[in-house]
Amino acid sequence: MKSTRLPAHLEQARQEIEQIAREYGLDFFPIIYEVLDYRTLYEVAAFGGFPTRYPHWRFGMEYDQLLKGHVWTGSTIYEMVINNNPAYAYLLEGNEDVTQKMVMAHVTGHVDFFKNNMWFAHTNRKMLDTMANHAARIQRIIDRIGYDQVEDFIDTCLSLENLIDYHAPYIRRPEAVTPRPIVSDEEPPVVEGLPVEREYMRDYINPPEFLEAQRRKLEEERARQRRFPENPQRDVLLFLMNFAPLENWQHTVLEIIRDEAYYFAPQGMTKILNEGWACLHGDSLIPTDRGIIPLRELVSRRYRSQVSDGERQQTVYDWNCFTAYPTVTIHTRAGFTLTGSFNHRVMLASGEWRRLDALRVGDQVRIAGGTELWATQPARLRRRIPLPQVLATVSATTSPSLPSRRHRYHSAPTEVVDEAMATAIGQRCVTHPDHRALDAIRRSPRPQVVAFLRAFIAGAVGTSQELTIPCVSIELAQTVQLLLANLGVLARRIETTLQIDDPTALERAYTTPSPPVTWTDEIVAIERGRADVYDISVTETHRYAAQGFINHNSYWHSTIMTQRVASAAEIISFADLHSGVVATSGGRLNPYKLGLELLRDIEDRWNKGKFGKEYEECDDIALKRSWDKQLGLGRQKIFEVRRLYNDVTFIDEFLTPEFVMEQKLFTFRYNRDTDLYEIASREFKEVKEKLLFRLTNFGQPVIFVEDGNYGNRGELYLRHRHEGVDLKMDYARETMRNLYKIWTRPVHLETVIEEKRRLLSFDGRDFSERRID
Repeated sequence: MKSTRLPAHLEQARQEIEQIAREYGLDFFPIIYEVLDYRTLYEVAAFGGFPTRYPHWRFGMEYDQLLKGHVWTGSTIYEMVINNNPAYAYLLEGNEDVTQKMVMAHVTGHVDFFKNNMWFAHTNRKMLDTMANHAARIQRIIDRIGYDQVEDFIDTCLSLENLIDYHAPYIRRPEAVTPRPIVSDEEPPVVEGLPVEREYMRDYINPPEFLEAQRRKLEEERARQRRFPENPQRDVLLFLMNFAPLENWQHTVLEIIRDEAYYFAPQGMTKILNEGWACLHGDSLIPTDRGIIPLRELVSRRYRSQVSDGERQQTVYDWNCFTAYPTVTIHTRAGFTLTGSFNHRVMLASGEWRRLDALRVGDQVRIAGGTELWATQPARLRRRIPLPQVLATVSATTSPSLPSRRHRYHSAPTEVVDEAMATAIGQRCVTHPDHRALDAIRRSPRPQVVAFLRAFIAGAVGTSQELTIPCVSIELAQTVQLLLANLGVLARRIETTLQIDDPTALERAYTTPSPPVTWTDEIVAIERGRADVYDISVTETHRYAAQGFINHNSYWHSTIMTQRVASAAEIISFADLHSGVVATSGGRLNPYKLGLELLRDIEDRWNKGKFGKEYEECDDIALKRSWDKQLGLGRQKIFEVRRLYNDVTFIDEFLTPEFVMEQKLFTFRYNRDTDLYEIASREFKEVKEKLLFRLTNFGQPVIFVEDGNYGNRGELYLRHRHEGVDLKMDYARETMRNLYKIWTRPVHLETVIEEKRRLLSFDGRDFSERRID
């Protein structure tokens, strides 16, 4: 039988990764890994991450959907982890070692969250065994009762599995039923009023209206005591287990479904505590072993290229694209420009990583030079280009009839850009830059790039102390600046003019490859916009040079394994169950991104002391923006959030008006007149209420059992806690139909429809509705 255990080299990596994770302060259960092929992995995924579950058609349906997604859309599950002690995690067979290591580091964060977050404290830590026991129990029932009958009842139970009390494990509810004797030995109390010493004063002390009020109060108390259950019960499944006329096997099945629903509940309650993406504009130029190419091309063609991290080469292993993303563009004093998503991070001069939207004019950033990463194959030109007369002397053997006019268009003697053609392009670009020719140079090996630069800079004006290079277009100036930086030469750009402070360095760079070097540059301008953005993930250091800057790659792949200087927000971001589910689209809020940004905001606020009475009472906006008590409590606070909060309490406690304004959050509504969705409000209160409503009870309606003996006929009376959103009638009717199958008597549901109280009823055959206002 094929072994699914980790091979020896990955086992060694696991030990190293877990040691590093513990150094960060993470505390997790022992983790057992298994490496599965993609079909087996999808089988386990269809079972909710467990290798053994009870037989049911929905698992087969989910497997079929996962497999089709893998075959037709390329979706891939890289890892799964089970909340268990020891925790079990599954890796996808065939992944590169670096991917497996990244996933293992990611899993340590998941398991740390499972172990330490209070909302997981009551979950079954032996659920792997429990699931197998559930499967065995239901299989024995199937053998005795028959598959079809059991499957039909499981269908009914699964349709009701959300009718539980998600907070029951953490708080003590009033008992739904108070045991009382059926026949009381005591006579029922009688209303006699207040005691009086003189009979003639009785009507004054106990007037008839007072006695009548007391009698009504007593009758209401008796009715309350007769009501069953005595208090409304949120856990509908528990009420059905206790009082519905179930056979023993049905009670067992319902109990299993309820237990599993409570096990999975905390995962949904903490889903928003997640991470986000960080990306660059598609036109950003990045040095690779295919040349200096646009990031858009690298991502769209999924090149597994070599890039530079500013010190050595790394390999690209993941690619992502997001449309219509908020962006920030920064300009430096030396003329370097970078456009990326607002949460993209670049390296400061101090070595610290900072998001683009957190940068300010005057901040110092690092510029990478001497990466010396060039194309390994000559570039090709696919159309006619203008060639100067000088080409005639170097191409006479292949094209003896070159025209004598200096800038007449001529068909290139060969499509390959060799050093001779690079020289010709350099001379031509002095006065007439050509976009495709420049692109070919950026995709050329080092000798061709040097030949181009020699020819282009030959006519520059300069002294021994300074060299000024005029360019006739912004694109040309930016291209030459990046080529020189790749050679290890810093050229400062002002519009279309380049300036080199040390001309002697230029000649040295032509002949001798430069070691990696970094320069300090100052941000002089910042702009905001919106554009499609692209992201790559690279091995080991998770950073890459692009547009001259040192950039941090996707936050999702910022793993503990390699990030010795990871921020607290990065550590906590590993603790969410569904890490990696962070795709975004225009017009839709991504809750994972919201969670990450809010965690980072918390970290920054507690590092700078932006909390407490003094800060809250400060009315000076400028002072609050520059507020920095240098407390350094961010990491401590992040771990506290990891331990104590779920999504609702997280948003309720830490969402601030400043955060809503900075992130440009808003609510929206559908306009029937225009058939469009429109912005409804940007007010903090309304945004917060909308978020909390969406998260409370997972956005599902809250249903209580009000009476199990409605009308003294044993009928079930439920009440919907209306919170501004009407029930979906088709869902409500199907739920009532399935409740009837278990209760076996009519089911009633009180709700609000179009701002009017209604009572929906189902008697086993027909639905009815009446007003109860």
